This record gives sequence, structure tokens and C-alpha cells, in this order.
Amino acid sequence: MKDQFSSWYASMSFQQDAALTEKRWTAIEGHVEGVAKSDLALLAKLAFRLKAQMVSSEVAALRQSLAGEAAQPGDDELILLSASALAVAMDSDEDCIAALAATVVSSMSCSGLRELKQPMDLVGMADNVLRQLSETARRRPSLEQVKLVTPTVDKNDDALVQAANSGVLLSVAQALATTTNRAISAIARRQREFEAAVQKYVNIQDEELDILWWLEGGHSFDLSLDFSKVTAGHLPLAIARELGNLTKVLPGPPALSSLLSRTGLLHAPLQSIPDVVQGMPQEWLNKAVDELPNDGISAHLTPILFAMQRRHEVHGKDDWIAAWTTTTGLPCEPLLSPIQIAAAAYREFSLTRLG
Repeated sequence: MKDQFSSWYASMSFQQDAALTEKRWTAIEGHVEGVAKSDLALLAKLAFRLKAQMVSSEVAALRQSLAGEAAQPGDDELILLSASALAVAMDSDEDCIAALAATVVSSMSCSGLRELKQPMDLVGMADNVLRQLSETARRRPSLEQVKLVTPTVDKNDDALVQAANSGVLLSVAQALATTTNRAISAIARRQREFEAAVQKYVNIQDEELDILWWLEGGHSFDLSLDFSKVTAGHLPLAIARELGNLTKVLPGPPALSSLLSRTGLLHAPLQSIPDVVQGMPQEWLNKAVDELPNDGISAHLTPILFAMQRRHEVHGKDDWIAAWTTTTGLPCEPLLSPIQIAAAAYREFSLTRLG
């Protein structure tokens, strides 16, 4: 990834500064460690060149963070560094960070309706990461723990040696207690990591079982109808929401498109996002919007859920569409396949619940 970043960063000028490139890379690596959803959302907003207050405190803090030990980047450079940081986050060894970053990029893309002008294909990278993690992250962890090693005191520990040389019994006891606690902490940490891995696998198994029963039953709980009897235009959002509620671990089940196709979506018509939102039953919309977290919805990160909120606010009328288009920057004319709409909405539903 470092070599790729060098080529991306070289596009900023004809003269490449190796020292500056190294500083920027180090800053990006530090920034993506333990990054949160709000941080990733800001990076994506800049990477997609959406309207952002470049003088806001959030952008100022990001500019300082990505500057590292060099001068603060200008706006164009900050946009490129933000896109690069997203790519690094999606390449993270920590599955939770990679899955979250890829889901944010996928949601921001909104099934390709938002154009990305960057030297790297972030949307393609996100699709690949989501597909790989949905398979590899679901493998059962090894249930055979490494043979337990009895904790021993390191006789060469500097603090213990110094305490022993001092001849003060209290100092020796304190140093011995410190080294013993260190060994016990290592065992406890190892046990917690193992338990977390097993718990994650159990959650995934529960999720897969729930989805299997849902598919086999072929029944929409929210609409109280079998899939085959649901109005075709209602299927994309209804299916996306129910599948999102069944998902327990990002990025969700593998082969998402194939799974969605088993619900009857292939027979649904092409629709625009405003049309599919406007066509949903008012009762379904009220329930869905009431259960959405208010702080997790935005015009840029979750445009479909944002559309649902806007329609809900005007009590089902269609005068929300023009304002939605202006706020999100998305066109309202393009027609998408039902699978595309369902997949995009599913990413948003799962992101708001699990992100």
C-alpha cells in the first residue's frame, strides 16, 4: 500500500519529495489506527468532493492530523490524503476497521450514483473488501488454545534486579508483584481475545441461521406478507431493512446479491431512489423511520435513509424530492435495478445499526 500511496501522491506535483511523502504516509498510518465511523465519514465526504466546510473545526483537526511532521496540506492535497487514508483503512489488518471503512465508502457511493474523481478506485476496493471479509471473517476460530504456559518471573527484569541489588525487602516485594501482575495480565489478555473471537463466531452463526429461516419462510415480517405477495416496488427497501435487522456483524453475509435475488427482487421493476421511497406504504415508513438513530443519518453518508426521513417529515407528500436532490447532490432521474437499490439500502441500514 505504501508504494501505491507514493504513486497517488506523486500526482499532486511534477517534483516528488521523498521526505514529504514519507511524512504524509506516517501521518496517514497514525490517523487510521482506531478510527471511528465519524472520522471515516469525514474522510469519505472529502474524498468524494462533497460540500464540506473546509474551515470547520472537524476539517481543521483532520488537516492537522494528516499533516504529520510537515506543513499542513492545502485543500486539494487534503482531499487526496483523505482518499488515501480511506484506502489504508480498508487495507487494515483489523477486520472491524476494514469492514467499517468499506461500508462507509459503499454507502457514500450510493450504488455508483456519486462519481469519485481520485487516482484510486475506492468504490471497487470497498466492494472487494466487503466480499472478502464476508467470507474470511466468518471462518471458525481455532478452538484449540495454545498450551497454557505457567507464568514465571523474569529474573533478569531490570526493576527486579535493581530492587534485589538495593537489599530493601519492600522494594523486592513490589518489583516481584509487578512482574507477576504483568504475567497474569498477559494470560488474561490472551483469554479475552479468545473469548471475543468465539463470541463473534457465535454471533455470525446465529445471524446465518436467522437469515436462513427468514429466506426459507419467504415472509416479510414488516409488511406481513409472503415475499411473492409483496408489491414489487416495495420489495427493495422492505428486504433491505429486514436483512439489515438480521445482520449482527459487519460486513454482513457473503454473496449479498445472490441472497437478495432469492427474495423475489429479480422480478421487481427498475426504479429511481425517490420513486421507491415515495412508493413505500406510509405505515411501513413510519415504523422504519421511528426506529432509525437520529444521529446516524446524514444526506451524504446515508442518502436513502435520509430520503425516508424527509418523506416522513412531510407526511407522505412528494415535495421532499427537490430538497433531497439539492442536499445530497444526487440526481433523482437514474433508474436502478431492485438488487442495486436493496444492496445500497442494506449497507445503510447495517451501517447505522452496527457502525
